[in-house]
Amino acid sequence: MKHQRLFVKAIAPILSVVLLLAGITLLRARFWAAGAGCLFFALAGFAFSVRLLERSPFSSDEMELLRPWVPRLVMWALIASLTFLSVLYVADNTKSVETDRMAAIAFLLSILLGLTAVWWDSLQSSGGVLIGRVKTNRRDIGILVLVLLGAFLLRAVDLPAHPYPWSGDEASIGIEARRILDGTVTNFFDAGWSSQPNWSFVPTALTQALLGQTIFAVRLASAIAGTLAVLFVVLAGREMFNPAVGLMAGAFLAAMPYHLHFSRIGVSNVVDSVISSAMFWLIARGIDKDDARYYYSAGAVAGLSIYTYAGTRLVLILAFLTFLFLILRQRNYLSTLWKHLFAFAGGTAISAAPQAAFFVRHPDIFIGRLGQEGLFLNDWLAGQIAATGKGALEILFEQFTRTTLVFIASAAPGNFFNSPQPYLTLLGSILFLAGMAYAFACISEPSYFILINWFWVPVLFGGILTLNPPANTRMLMTTPAVAILLGLGAFKILEYLQKFNMISARWIAPILFSLASILAYQNIRFYMVEYPANYYFENANGEYAMEVGQMVEALEEDVQVYILGEPRLFAEFPTFLFIAPDNPRTNLGAAGLLAFDLPPGQTAAFFAIPENRDWIAEISRKYPGGEGGLVFRKPKPAEILFEYYIVSR
Repeated sequence: MKHQRLFVKAIAPILSVVLLLAGITLLRARFWAAGAGCLFFALAGFAFSVRLLERSPFSSDEMELLRPWVPRLVMWALIASLTFLSVLYVADNTKSVETDRMAAIAFLLSILLGLTAVWWDSLQSSGGVLIGRVKTNRRDIGILVLVLLGAFLLRAVDLPAHPYPWSGDEASIGIEARRILDGTVTNFFDAGWSSQPNWSFVPTALTQALLGQTIFAVRLASAIAGTLAVLFVVLAGREMFNPAVGLMAGAFLAAMPYHLHFSRIGVSNVVDSVISSAMFWLIARGIDKDDARYYYSAGAVAGLSIYTYAGTRLVLILAFLTFLFLILRQRNYLSTLWKHLFAFAGGTAISAAPQAAFFVRHPDIFIGRLGQEGLFLNDWLAGQIAATGKGALEILFEQFTRTTLVFIASAAPGNFFNSPQPYLTLLGSILFLAGMAYAFACISEPSYFILINWFWVPVLFGGILTLNPPANTRMLMTTPAVAILLGLGAFKILEYLQKFNMISARWIAPILFSLASILAYQNIRFYMVEYPANYYFENANGEYAMEVGQMVEALEEDVQVYILGEPRLFAEFPTFLFIAPDNPRTNLGAAGLLAFDLPPGQTAAFFAIPENRDWIAEISRKYPGGEGGLVFRKPKPAEILFEYYIVSR
């Protein structure tokens, strides 16, 4: 009790300053009563506590006790203040560019300072330890570097051309990044395209700032994220099981077509695999080391899930179920290891607080995509029961089979992938299912529960309980778990053979390498050779927008562009805006064609989908002397993509 009073006496001035900051900020935000209350208690507390310290200073023994703790308390008070500032500025009704900037700076500083405060002691003494670990594990590190290099090259080579064509969603993300770079977007906690927080477009803004506003720059952000996912999968597999499983999982994920594809298109879905892998690696390490610092870091990573694609928020459910399992498994967990829960919750709160404040004010944006796609948040299930006459359980079973069989037996149609093959090859399916069976057999152990949880929760909430499964865009979070399960299956099969002296221990590593090489060859051959050669990603509208956009980009900026694309393509298509933002574009339909008149001195370019080629013929008769031609589709060379006509009057 004496020590508790001592600490209260030491931190009272710090808390008073924090309250002072809160009071002033609240008054500036016109929260008069709350601000005045904070100021009153801050001023009274500061005056009283400082005078008390002057009258009753600490003894030398007390100072020795407090000296290691007071700097940390000051640091955490600063972190709490920054978090409060970011939340208040996000919730402030009188927003400005200045408050937007302050909210972003406070948010970033709170995360960085929190991690620094947690790891400060280790950072000061980690140099020699790190060098020692590198020397001890230099072979594994060398292999990891090769895996990561291969993963990045597979994601970056020929990036603008494959997959073809560029999609409108990719262009929309590129446009949002451009708005950040030109200063149009200043509030990073607001939502942009598809109800995604503006922070989700920042990585693309960074790549565009470095490499220009190009298709390559937009897609490179996903390529980097996909490579990071491979890194964290190796670390997670190593921590949860052993180095062999980790490296096998990383090598597989590096070339897995499903993950590789979403690492090569400029949408945010692949971030699911990065955040979930990083969080579970840190949780697994926290369990192994019994160290609250890892839990805090895991919470900080988990909190970032609300800043990106809506599906990534499943990470928070995964974390909740993991901790619920740990509490139920260990009877005295709450009484002995409560610090782990507190640390994770603290890291999550500091990381997520400002964006959560925005969603509290705008719940419609938070629930938007979930309401559109979730079976129980719309009338889809009732409609299906009425339309088909099937029962709810039968429909849900069909949802289950369509979602799960895509991993091992069914094609993956549409939904940004459109693969004629399952996610896994035959060999990969065998190893994956073997790993799944073993994980279920050992589900009472934390590592195995995490793995099962990591796979089945996204399958349930991202596939079975959503519209139109298999939902390729919504199940990327399963890919790290699939990779680790595959590595686990391969390792356990070889371990079994070793027990019966069918192979020796020294053959396990070469065989794992051979399996990884075979899987890599199968996957790379499919995705980097067969997939682009057959244009499985084909989309006539996206192809039209990309090819027209590139033609318009080569024209003078004063050329007026007319899109003759109704009823399926219009001038507002985001690909036009991203690739050729300077040329004015206008929709020209059947009704407008009758009254159309090209102004004197104007150069115009007309682009008609095949259904509207007659309109080009009419324009060319009215304004002869122009240049025109046909452009054919790359996936189907005999099929016309569009007809164009460029004329000056």
